[in-house]
Amino acid sequence: MAILERVEEFLARGLVLKRWWDKAFLTSSFAERFDLARAFNQPDSSFGFFDHVPCNSETLSVMGNFQDMFYDRPRAPVHLATELAGWMRDQIREFVLHYFMRVSSFRQPEASVETGRPATPPYLERLSWCPRENIVRQGFGFSQLYYKRRDTGQIGKFSSAEEFAIIDLREIGPKYEWIVAKVRIFDFNFRFKPLGPDGPEVVFGLNEESYLVLSHDFIVDEDNPSPDLLGEYGLGYAFIRSPTQGLIGYGPGQFEAAIELINFRVRKDGQIGVRMAFVVNRPTRIANVAFDPVDWGFQFADLMSFGMTSRLLAPVKDALGRLPLRVGGFDPVYGFIALANAVTGGQAAQQLCISREQLDKDFLVQHFMQHYVTIVGSLLTWRQIPNWLDAAALPDWVVAGRSS
Repeated sequence: MAILERVEEFLARGLVLKRWWDKAFLTSSFAERFDLARAFNQPDSSFGFFDHVPCNSETLSVMGNFQDMFYDRPRAPVHLATELAGWMRDQIREFVLHYFMRVSSFRQPEASVETGRPATPPYLERLSWCPRENIVRQGFGFSQLYYKRRDTGQIGKFSSAEEFAIIDLREIGPKYEWIVAKVRIFDFNFRFKPLGPDGPEVVFGLNEESYLVLSHDFIVDEDNPSPDLLGEYGLGYAFIRSPTQGLIGYGPGQFEAAIELINFRVRKDGQIGVRMAFVVNRPTRIANVAFDPVDWGFQFADLMSFGMTSRLLAPVKDALGRLPLRVGGFDPVYGFIALANAVTGGQAAQQLCISREQLDKDFLVQHFMQHYVTIVGSLLTWRQIPNWLDAAALPDWVVAGRSS
């Protein structure tokens, strides 16, 4: 498979970024650091950054974000909380390293759909007020695909039954050299409003799946790492670029080099915090839009005819589709930015923030929000299990990594 051929290359790139990040964060030596988001009524902090990273024979222009969030604490008086801190450490260690990747996506509530109701004819669906199933998920949905054994170097594939039951991450290193996983970042869209916040909006759906590689270098499993901490436990991964290129030129599946780090830290008083970092190459284009008059024409006709045009004229559409009418590709987002600044002599960027830099910051803010939603959602799961070390009492959906 093409993905397996790319594992070592993108793992190496990811390790370069991680080593750079560890040093840059420790010394706070970012070329440009800026405020990214504000959190109210809670002890959270975050920042974004731009920089350059030497990677093999090239220099990567990178950007990223860091956030430090409060997660949980023992619900007890201070003297009892201190006594419970060790228990909290053992619980969060098991939760993070064994189950977090299984329960990091969430299905939102939705309207109840009446069973037994006759199906609405396709040509009336857009006029119907009947409730319909509308599955909305948030967070990060992980599945595991391949592994490389540490002892034999054998590369294998996880069975379909194991796909969502992500392995205990403590096995990466002793048992596995690496594993390849896939993540679906739910509800993650790039929104482009060329005429301001009240104008028309162009939405690029980024709800695509990204391939990841996890190795021992990204797993954190440390007791008493500092005088102030009882433990630090976490996971991370490098992104693998998809071998196929679609409409989206940048986003999940299309990064040249990227890493994600999620570390939970338990203080001496039992309070738990989460530190998350994301480092990625800066984009050179956002979208790859080809001019296709046949496809565009039929889409418009379908919109006006409730989808009947394509069904009635399917042979015509197929015949026209075989003609060489599709022309090249362009990036409407960067094209608009270039045009706006050319016409205004650069004032569009200076006065109206119409610039690539602002788009980069908007992307990082959106990624910040995905982190935030994922962690807050996982808190509901973390709190409802009385003892994460009692494997026999865990619900089936936690063990299997799948819920309805």
